Amino acid sequence: MIAVWPNGDPRDVARAIVAQPRFRGTTAPAASGPTLFERLLLWIGQRLSELFHGIDRLLGAANPLGGVLAIGLTLAIAAGLLVLIVRFVRLRGRAHRAAGDAGTSIERALTSAELLALAHRLARAERWHDAASALLRAALLALDEGGRLRFDPSRTAGEARRLLRDPGFDVFEREATAALFAAGAATADRFARLSEAYAQMFGAPA
Repeated sequence: MIAVWPNGDPRDVARAIVAQPRFRGTTAPAASGPTLFERLLLWIGQRLSELFHGIDRLLGAANPLGGVLAIGLTLAIAAGLLVLIVRFVRLRGRAHRAAGDAGTSIERALTSAELLALAHRLARAERWHDAASALLRAALLALDEGGRLRFDPSRTAGEARRLLRDPGFDVFEREATAALFAAGAATADRFARLSEAYAQMFGAPA
């Protein structure tokens, strides 16, 4: 015997209800918690509240000196936070500039002229090792631009010297190897000699 339901099969109704989006297992995204800065502000606010309550208990709520102390402490703490924030921003800015000059800029530079300019900027900042590294990469790119040796970012100065067999590049390679790998690392004098060797090799200003 087949049951006849005047309002339709209840199973079809149940399936239609379950198929609705609210029953598909999706849940509302959880609210994100407070950030580190928000937690810091909350902690400072709680400590200030405790401090002000302590002043009120010590001097009495009606004592005007308590209000003066509270205002003075608030201003001092605000000034201290401002100094810390300014120093943090400056340190972050210096770190980003250093990372850009030392790594990303060297990797992204497309011509020997760009790398030569970068090497001298780094030298002015007395970052001799990074300056020597940029100048070596500039030399390898200049060889490619002149059609003498295809550029390979993994190629060392010694490998380039063996492939080129050019006395001029031999001098540059010796100075580059000394600046990058010799005891005492790169120095101002070594970078100056490397820069002079580059100028003699490629006719660029030292």
